[in-house]
Amino acid sequence: MMQPLTAAPRDHLTEAQVRWLIQDSPAVETAHGCELVDQNLEVIDDISDDVDGDSASVARRSYNAVHGAARLTISRDLDWGTAIVRPYMVLTDGVISARFNLGAYYTALPRQSTGQNLPAHDVTGYDILDRLNDKTGTSYAVDAGVEVLTAVETILTDRGYTRYILDPSAAGKTLPSAYVSPLDDNKTWLNIVNDLLALVAYQGMWSDWNGYLRGEPYQRPADRTVEWVYDLDPATSIISPERTYTLDTYEAPNRWVAIRNNDIDGATPVEGNGIFTFENLTSGPTSIEARGGRTITRPVRFSAADQAALEAQAWLAIDADMRIPQTITHTTGPNPLHWHFDKITLDDPAAGGLGPWADVLATGWMLPLGGGDMDHEWQVL
Repeated sequence: MMQPLTAAPRDHLTEAQVRWLIQDSPAVETAHGCELVDQNLEVIDDISDDVDGDSASVARRSYNAVHGAARLTISRDLDWGTAIVRPYMVLTDGVISARFNLGAYYTALPRQSTGQNLPAHDVTGYDILDRLNDKTGTSYAVDAGVEVLTAVETILTDRGYTRYILDPSAAGKTLPSAYVSPLDDNKTWLNIVNDLLALVAYQGMWSDWNGYLRGEPYQRPADRTVEWVYDLDPATSIISPERTYTLDTYEAPNRWVAIRNNDIDGATPVEGNGIFTFENLTSGPTSIEARGGRTITRPVRFSAADQAALEAQAWLAIDADMRIPQTITHTTGPNPLHWHFDKITLDDPAAGGLGPWADVLATGWMLPLGGGDMDHEWQVL
């Protein structure tokens, strides 16, 4: 999901004006900024003057457990380990300006450089989601019949979060059987939250550009609306002419059998009631047809509230497996709208096998706050 074009703090602009600044203006300039915020994401101070924009960056890897990271050089002392910063970028053409918040990050203990007029702290910023990534150090259980979203919200508030958005689509859905997480040295609160969200076919928890945690239903990328188009028009293109395409199809599955494993008191699972099977017969180079009839099966087991939730989780695995074959790495000019699993269309007739247009899923990016080129990793849908 990309940032909405006219979300606050640029809600005074039109979508056309924001697009103009990102890809059409011949003379756009960038500026960096950074706020110190509290646990409620309320601004304590703007510390932009204490941050070196030339060495600052934010990055995101959507398949990681904790998705966001920041690198900052800060010339003031903060409460390292607990202080939260929210970097931002401003684009301007001298007439209109647009600000883009770029997430909230806990600041790790810094490395300090001496021999300078001001202290220089090389700071690593950890996605505000990271507080959920602490080990549980205990067993944890939720009784059957408890509303799933309520169970998630209880964990969030117990961990100190006050700013989060839980999509209400699954409101009223309850645990069909008790959820039990035994004591495990590697289990985290984020693991438990994502387990619970998966029961109602939600994607894993993520944090947005303002620092809010978000829990939302999983939607197949193929069914989502395209959020941005990159083309090669010399008048508007901000994409680099140098791109790397990686294709690896050998071990990718083309048949999936999903089994619901938490309905222990129900009937033996059968297709349509505890089992969901999908075969990729003809789509792409990993299909059964493209492999001359060879079938590579991947069995997967999920806990799910019902058959619909089982199928939604299965599609998450299927879509991920079918995206693996072709990856594109490249650079563009700064586009601070990018965020979490963005759906993009690429117009690139030179890309072998893709055709003139290809839909891709943005799985990783790195944005320098000083205005340098932005690195991207995309997977072809």
